[in-house]
Amino acid sequence: MLLSELAEQEIVKRLISILQSDSPARSAEPEVLHSDREERQPSSGSGRFKPPMMRGVRVGPGHDAAVVTPNAGYDLVVTCDQQVEGTHFDLGLMGEEAVGRRALAAAVSDLAPFGATPLWATIAVAASPEVELGTLERIFRGLAWSADELAYPFSGGNWTKLAFVGGDLATTQGPLYLDVCIIGQRPNTWSPGGRSGAKPGEVIYLSGPTGMAAGGFWLLKNPKVTFSNSEKLRKAFLWPQIALELGVRLWRNGLLTTCADTSDSLSEQLCLLAEASGVGVLISEDRLPLPETLITVAEAMEVTPVQLALGGGEDFRLLVTGPEGLERHEGGLTPIGKVVPREEGVRILGLDGVRRELPKPLFSHFGGGAG
Repeated sequence: MLLSELAEQEIVKRLISILQSDSPARSAEPEVLHSDREERQPSSGSGRFKPPMMRGVRVGPGHDAAVVTPNAGYDLVVTCDQQVEGTHFDLGLMGEEAVGRRALAAAVSDLAPFGATPLWATIAVAASPEVELGTLERIFRGLAWSADELAYPFSGGNWTKLAFVGGDLATTQGPLYLDVCIIGQRPNTWSPGGRSGAKPGEVIYLSGPTGMAAGGFWLLKNPKVTFSNSEKLRKAFLWPQIALELGVRLWRNGLLTTCADTSDSLSEQLCLLAEASGVGVLISEDRLPLPETLITVAEAMEVTPVQLALGGGEDFRLLVTGPEGLERHEGGLTPIGKVVPREEGVRILGLDGVRRELPKPLFSHFGGGAG
């Protein structure tokens, strides 16, 4: 059924019902999306709109605005993330559920560098009247699944499910458009966070390999290319893992000076870090995490593994600065370089001992990247 055949309120009601459902039915998913985590958490639903899961929500969906109450002693952390068809996603390559899942994950990932707990979400959608209602319903199932998956790492702690508290629906003659706004909270006794606290002499850390998602997206566009463990790359793009728990631990321990999300590429985040903190950056090529699968797909893409690791985006890793030895306190962190004086610039130290400029991002919204 086309959107043009339904009243707006009927469309909204059907989409909200998916987000409110305790267990939205899953359609058949490609094998690449199955994992041990899903087997350990067989129930998709958790009563997203039922107390105590809607903690702090005084007025929710169905009104002109939501009314929410943060906990005493906490700051609010607010972000929004746009997903535009043809720029951020391809329905034909990815499938609607993966689009919804990634849309929520991309927005929530902006809270991880602050150690914030995501509590509430609003979703704005613009679609052509000729779009099938089923397309939006499957996207919203993906959004719902992603919200349920977020809570898993905190199942044994003080965590709450993300609640959808409102949104907007509009018509457009352009591509399908999603805008996800996330509101979270973090203790107001913590350092404010951001990119502006790095100092020369500190170590730069990365929470995992980058370039994997970009390689996975390239494989989706080139389905005839396959090799051992190539599914891990596709999964890195289709089912991103957000470092929420790590962000909370790092800021709670008070050892960080900066923390950022690498979704727009590691190269870009290193440049932004240097600019915000008024410092230079020196990355060591021999310390970058370069899994064998990344090396293999980089060869197929006709770029170097270092170009892919530094220029590929959508991995949602954390880029952290802090004291030496931080990796011994927090598993999963890899030291990849150091903060240097500003006049030394932003460089990578090659295996040959030569300092070079960082590769440009492989993607740019306005065409400034390498491709």
